[in-house]
Amino acid sequence: MIGRTVTVAIALFWVVMNVLLWRAEFGGGRETLAEVPMDTVLDRVLDAPDNSVLVLRHRGRLVGQLRWNPSITEAAPEGDASAGVVEGMVRAPLGHAVDVDLNLFGDTPSTRWRVTAHMDLLAHRAWSTFTVQLMQRPASWQVIAKAGDDDIRLRFEEGKTSWEQKFSAKDLADPGAWLAGPYAALLPGGFKAFTSGFASKKAGAGLDWSAHNDWLRVGQNRVRVYRVRAKLFDKHEAVAYFSRAGEVLKVVLPDGLVLANEALPNLGKE
Repeated sequence: MIGRTVTVAIALFWVVMNVLLWRAEFGGGRETLAEVPMDTVLDRVLDAPDNSVLVLRHRGRLVGQLRWNPSITEAAPEGDASAGVVEGMVRAPLGHAVDVDLNLFGDTPSTRWRVTAHMDLLAHRAWSTFTVQLMQRPASWQVIAKAGDDDIRLRFEEGKTSWEQKFSAKDLADPGAWLAGPYAALLPGGFKAFTSGFASKKAGAGLDWSAHNDWLRVGQNRVRVYRVRAKLFDKHEAVAYFSRAGEVLKVVLPDGLVLANEALPNLGKE
């Protein structure tokens, strides 16, 4: 009798502990959607130990690949400062750097693009430098901006032809106006149509970010993730899913564009 009682007690204890562990891992009902501070998500994403390689699909069709690579910048070593430092350990973090490399596939040279971007962030996540380059052989366009510098530089190269144009950051308040002027001839075709009716003041006012704990189904399993939702230009919406370690898992963009982690390609097939 005592042995049976002990066995039942152990079984109940095992069941209760498993239920509690499951609730701690997956939460209960709507609790999994608890709001999370954006700073928490940003810290995880910028401190992610690995880069993220994502495939880009448009309405189910493969159209490109993107590599997202955040890193921690650190102070240069002084003297023999490397002594006693464990490999992989950051000595004195100064901020972060983010590199993005996007390749857009196409059936013709005019539809094949490569876009690279680099941004340096200070310790408090304020940007210090930003560079983006668009390449479509044999031409390339490069935009360079520095915090505190009112001038933004635009460089163009095509074979032996090259030039550089500067314009004021204030011009960005109304891109439709400066694209209608002489700057239109300096940019790749299609950009004028893309920015038609766009006003950055409206975009800034309509940008609404929120982050929540959530879960994402991967095959037969589900994993805990951060879900970040952003409302763009008062009418479009983008949703991004990040692992708890900060890796980019999936990004859903307007017009049927979906970025899905290369290791989990089925996430992009909807």
